[in-house]
Amino acid sequence: MTTEQESKLAWILALAADQDPAGIAETHAVVIGLLCARSDQNERELATHLAALQVGEWTSDDILRQIGPALTTLKSELAAPDMRFQPLLPADDRPLSERTDCMARWCSGFLTGFGAGQPVLKSEEARDALRMIEQIARAATDPGSDQEAEENAYTELTEFLRVAVLLLREEGLVRS
Repeated sequence: MTTEQESKLAWILALAADQDPAGIAETHAVVIGLLCARSDQNERELATHLAALQVGEWTSDDILRQIGPALTTLKSELAAPDMRFQPLLPADDRPLSERTDCMARWCSGFLTGFGAGQPVLKSEEARDALRMIEQIARAATDPGSDQEAEENAYTELTEFLRVAVLLLREEGLVRS
């Protein structure tokens, strides 16, 4: 795990007040959803939204004071021209069922944050991406199926999710 990932994980753990990987993934996604829906908001507005969504047990001032710099880092990561954004999900050495559960929870959190930002989707491509994220939120593994095929599907869904989030962020930049 890189230092940047460790730093991100540390503040997500603090905000989530949760050690459960799925809860951590979901908390990260709520923040990302808000940032995609309203990329023009500053850290104070974002902290206010997070407190209103009752992410963790912090007030907006607590959020701003404790993790304001991390919010700035996430905004930069989403805006980076090299498209380096990655959903915060467990490493590949974790069981596929755990990773799939975390991905589903990540999608649920993203939908919560994105919806709270009240985005205006203008393109059919963005609406399709959002519908796919809704479907991934219901993802589960099938213990009786081919594990290699399941691993490949997980990898493809993770990459789709990454690109869909960046697409939805771009759509959020073109607000009316």
